[in-house]
Amino acid sequence: MVQVGNVANRKRGRELYAHAKVTGKYGISASFWFHGNPGRPTTIHIFNMKGFTNDPSLGGPFPYHIHTNPIPPDGNCTKAGHALAHLDPLNVTEGLVCDPAFPEYCQTGDLSGKHGKFNGTDSGNLDKIEYEDAYVRFYPKSLSLLGRSIVIHSSNKTRLACGNITSYLDGTADEWMKPTYKPSNYVTSYPLTAPVQPSPPIIPFNGTTRTPDDVIATFPYPLPIPALSLYEAPNVKLGTITHLVKFNNTEQTITQPKETKSDQGPPFH
Repeated sequence: MVQVGNVANRKRGRELYAHAKVTGKYGISASFWFHGNPGRPTTIHIFNMKGFTNDPSLGGPFPYHIHTNPIPPDGNCTKAGHALAHLDPLNVTEGLVCDPAFPEYCQTGDLSGKHGKFNGTDSGNLDKIEYEDAYVRFYPKSLSLLGRSIVIHSSNKTRLACGNITSYLDGTADEWMKPTYKPSNYVTSYPLTAPVQPSPPIIPFNGTTRTPDDVIATFPYPLPIPALSLYEAPNVKLGTITHLVKFNNTEQTITQPKETKSDQGPPFH
């Protein structure tokens, strides 16, 4: 488990740490720690999880995501213009159901899609969770988890709990990782409206075998350009590609977001 004192002692080295304290309705709460290491997956620790009961009114299992925008100071998870949509720089959309076997085709912020939802218990307390995610990045800005938020939902997408991701890296926390309640000085540009999500959602993959191209061509929505993992590219640039893609049984020229490898080092010094 990450210790706050250790984080403070390492501050001069600008190690990649971030934290989110998530709170909300019905006593639901959880703490998230993110630890990055260039060229390695981001380690995510989730602990102090409470309030996740089997009560049907809560609507578990509970999905959770990184959202693009921060939560307002009053902690209102549903306030207009705040939290907004999932972090999704490659425009995967919620039209494509995330398959954990193919995380490169999942929304970056869809943590529960890639690693599993929270399942309720009789007591509401859950054991700590730790996993690695090779697609959650601290940089560049367009893909960064910094300055954003965590939202925990019920199975019908109702927002139950939320909290801002804070770090000394972007001024949202001090050297002891205590929130400063200041806006991020790294991620400063946010979407103003949530994108329209295609419907109905489709399952692009089933298991560990990639769906054949002739089947993919029948999907009503195009597959995104797959994300580059932190193994493949410690840093990336986000651009676009215009190309011919077959979907909905029709070849169409479309423009899609695409990551390319960048040789730039970490921006935090």
